[in-house]
Amino acid sequence: MAETVAGMLEMGGTTAEGLRLAAADCEGPGVEALEWLAATAEVVRRSGAPAASIFDGIGAGLLAQIAESDEQEVALAGPRTTARVLAALPLIGLLLGAVLGVNPLEVLLGTGIGVVCLLAGSAFWWAGHWWTARLVRNVAASTS
Repeated sequence: MAETVAGMLEMGGTTAEGLRLAAADCEGPGVEALEWLAATAEVVRRSGAPAASIFDGIGAGLLAQIAESDEQEVALAGPRTTARVLAALPLIGLLLGAVLGVNPLEVLLGTGIGVVCLLAGSAFWWAGHWWTARLVRNVAASTS
């Protein structure tokens, strides 16, 4: 990124143009920060404002955004882990039944009531998986 900005300056461009060019080549959360820095550099260039205080303010704002994003990830880690554990419980139940000497697959696939239980359990499992993913997605969207 620094090479891109330096190359732009060598060619007679501005820092803002170099930052925008670097942002175009990047992906991820840092792109927004580069765009903010480019806008700030453009304001400083046009207005002659003191760059240090403006960049300090932008830096503080970006650090606050990073901290908020980290807090969101920490807050969602528990629900995501819980959802994974709950999603694995039916498989754990099948394995536990097999270890205890009961053949759960024979019961689920070989009897009428077993097939009904398998279909109902699968439907509830998929509904729970969908619902939990939706909840986590909505919380993530509302806090960002």
